[in-house]
Amino acid sequence: MRAKVSLIAIAFVAAFQFVKAQDNKFNFGLKISPTVAWFKASDNLDNDGSKIGFAYGLIADINFTNNYSFETGIDVTYRGGKLKYLDTYKMKTVLQYIELPLTLKLKTNEIGYMTYFGKVGFTTGVNIRTDGDFKKSDINPLNLALVAGIGTQYSLGGKTALLLGITFNNGFLDVVKEKHSKATSNFLAVDLGVMF
Repeated sequence: MRAKVSLIAIAFVAAFQFVKAQDNKFNFGLKISPTVAWFKASDNLDNDGSKIGFAYGLIADINFTNNYSFETGIDVTYRGGKLKYLDTYKMKTVLQYIELPLTLKLKTNEIGYMTYFGKVGFTTGVNIRTDGDFKKSDINPLNLALVAGIGTQYSLGGKTALLLGITFNNGFLDVVKEKHSKATSNFLAVDLGVMF
């Protein structure tokens, strides 16, 4: 038992020292994002309006040069919107997902205290909650979306920076299980955060 504990402790210390040694290769952050979400619908469904929501999560930048990095993390997103069924019955819903994004991030050199960036990639999501006129059993459990965004980071010194960005999230997969109805989930987000 003591040997196992010692091995775990050694592995933890080694991992910490590795991350510390690679300090310039990693940046972490927190964000919160007000969003406007809507459905792109077809067949028996039509879009009937958007919904104000939000998302929040953790950011991890893996830098492989000063100007290029992979951005990943974990997000909790609230998607949704309003739909009309057969032009008569109106429905609204909120869909909550846990998402794992992976984007390629291109950054400028620091100009004054500002660094500008653009990013593009994908995010996969798992539906964890459904509210409104749909039940959870009506919703496909997985989602895939294109992610594209631009933004800026304002340096506060060292690796600490304030983040401001705009991200478009365009769903690829039908979120509704009904065979004769189709709706993909989209949102536009204003990202506010801090990197460190």
